[in-house]
This record gives sequence, structure tokens and C-alpha cells, in this order.
Amino acid sequence: MARTADALGHPVDTTDVLLIGDTPADIAAARAAGVAVLGVATGRSTRDDLAKAGATETVPDLQHLGVVRRMLA
Repeated sequence: MARTADALGHPVDTTDVLLIGDTPADIAAARAAGVAVLGVATGRSTRDDLAKAGATETVPDLQHLGVVRRMLA
């Protein structure tokens, strides 16, 4: 988040950030940054894998835009 803040020229409120990822490593990176993360099971990881890694929410694919909209609200 520090590099993002530097690039933007102002602090970033982590509550304004949503990371979308499809691996446990993506989930871990989001958690380390203190941001919400949507796990999308479009790769090798299952929804269960992503949930166990700490995803805020999981979906099978990005066709579930209602979840994305709710998380961004």
C-alpha cells in the first residue's frame, strides 16, 4: 500500500481497496496489506482453498458481479 500511496501522491484508505485474486498467494498479499479480498476460483484453486486462505468472500467466477458490487459499496 505504501508504493500505491507514493504513486498516487496521497495516503490510501485500505477500506477503499478490494483485491481480486485467484490464488492463496493473492489472498495472503491482500491480507498482509490489510485490504478486503475476493477469491475467484477460476484457476487451480477452489473456493474452499481461497476461503481457507482467508478470502473475505469467494465466487466461482466473475459472472457473480452482485458480490463484487456489494463488496465495493
